Amino acid sequence: MRKRLGDVLVESGLLNEKQLNDALALQKTKKKKLGALLIQEGIVTKEQITDALSAKLNLPIINAHELKIEDKFKKIIPKEMAYDNLIFPISLINNVFTLAMADPLDYKIIDDIAFKNNLRVKTVIAYDWSIKKAIEENYKESLEEVFETFTSAVETDVDKELQFKETRDEDDLVTNIESLYSKINFPPVVKLVAMLVADATSKRASDIHIEPRDKSCQVRFRIDGEMRIILKYEKSLHESVVSRIKIISNLDITNRRLPQDGGAQVSFKGKIVDLRISTVPTVYGEKVVIRILDQSSNIVPIEELGMPENSMTQLIEIFKRPQGMLLVTGPTGSGKTTTLYASINQLKSDTKNMITIEDPVEYKIQGITQIPVKESIGRTFAAILRSVLRQDPDVVMVGEIRDFETAEIAVKAALTGHLVLSTLHTNNTIATISRLLDIGIAPYLLSSALSAIIAQRLVRRLCNYCKVEQDITYEQRDLLNTVLRISGDLEKICVPKGCEKCSNSGYYGRTAVYEFLPITNRIKRLIARNASDHDLFEAADSEGVTFLFNEAINKVKAGITSLEEAIAKIPMEYYSQKYPIKEVAA
Repeated sequence: MRKRLGDVLVESGLLNEKQLNDALALQKTKKKKLGALLIQEGIVTKEQITDALSAKLNLPIINAHELKIEDKFKKIIPKEMAYDNLIFPISLINNVFTLAMADPLDYKIIDDIAFKNNLRVKTVIAYDWSIKKAIEENYKESLEEVFETFTSAVETDVDKELQFKETRDEDDLVTNIESLYSKINFPPVVKLVAMLVADATSKRASDIHIEPRDKSCQVRFRIDGEMRIILKYEKSLHESVVSRIKIISNLDITNRRLPQDGGAQVSFKGKIVDLRISTVPTVYGEKVVIRILDQSSNIVPIEELGMPENSMTQLIEIFKRPQGMLLVTGPTGSGKTTTLYASINQLKSDTKNMITIEDPVEYKIQGITQIPVKESIGRTFAAILRSVLRQDPDVVMVGEIRDFETAEIAVKAALTGHLVLSTLHTNNTIATISRLLDIGIAPYLLSSALSAIIAQRLVRRLCNYCKVEQDITYEQRDLLNTVLRISGDLEKICVPKGCEKCSNSGYYGRTAVYEFLPITNRIKRLIARNASDHDLFEAADSEGVTFLFNEAINKVKAGITSLEEAIAKIPMEYYSQKYPIKEVAA
């Protein structure tokens, strides 16, 4: 019969029966292991538990931290498993696998290792600090092991093709082209940084996060809006990795106490990629985030944005007007810049003077004057906009309206013969009107200037290679009918499965969900008299506007995204709490 920790501690005189029963009752509510609970309550110490187990089970206590293990054991006991269970592999002789354990009564992990590897498991005891130190010393990931996480195809391409081009400042030309590699000799850290950029570019990542932790470091990519762990490397490499990134982005490698921002360019597989680099000091060292902007990718044609056909028709009509204001709204990362660039590209003409004010300029467009904001020298959105209006523009794009001054100038420009495009950070189209009124724009000016407002979000596309159609569940139907008040005869929906193509996520790429509000005469009158959000919503609803969540449900019905993704990314609470959601028939 297998012994239990409580019995061992009672036999050793460290607990009495009442203390054990009280601890077992508390364990049911705390959901913790008995040993951890007893230590937390101050009843016993870690060392007392270890000594008692050794004596009662007749197992020796070893100094795990003094041992070295064979690399093959790391495949049987990965680092995360070792840390999570406080176990350390000792030897494998005649199919007997010897483990050092802080808790040799953890039969679940013992049985699991034995079954999966077809081995007999023998246990010895070690203090938890000794096991932790042994893991730290023996599971250091060499650069060679890190490189193995990348595909050989990426590595080959990097060795042959990847080049960094350092940039001094956003106002300077690209200089100091540096070839990173020769086939004979190249520094490992240089290779690691280059492979990270190459791998991120190949995987369509928008950002690279290089994050120091207590005992190691990890790299995560943001792919299709979601963070994914790519690899981990030993902590001793981190300063060198950060310094390498600082060198290519012209940052001060001696300054580790203040945040820094820089940039670089990469040439890889025929692509020119801009890197926006940000470093911040943390308790474990400097964290680096690299934003990836592929300059070689074409601007998305406006017809391919995924906007509903009726909304697209109205948008094209607005582009034909000589003046007015088009606002695109949504949180950071909702695709506003993509929509603006598609709009600018649609408007581009040799007969028009088009100027953009951006922070920063993300994509360079031939035939358009693009001006970067630099607030440190007083080159703000408002200051540039004033100057731009003296440049005889036909179309002006303002990257973002952040304050009253910029908003006021933009509104007046839209009333005096200019077509103005800009963005705000609001939840939906109606909230955009409220925001501009709240910051001080006169209702009569806003009602006259506005042409349309577009609210948007990005949702992940279901992978076309593995998505599965299934009957809608009772819970999903109840959610649609009761909570969201969306009716219809929807019987089947598509759900994510996961395959090699989508890295087992079930999703590949993203698409936008749009809410298009044309500023009709009725809406103009409501804005002019400072009507409530509810009145504006009712007017928009009666004029046939399809709101964000309803449009997301349409994409669920079309098999483009999943119901879970739509609920996660669209602020349905805004509508379900304040206003009745418009019913959508299936």
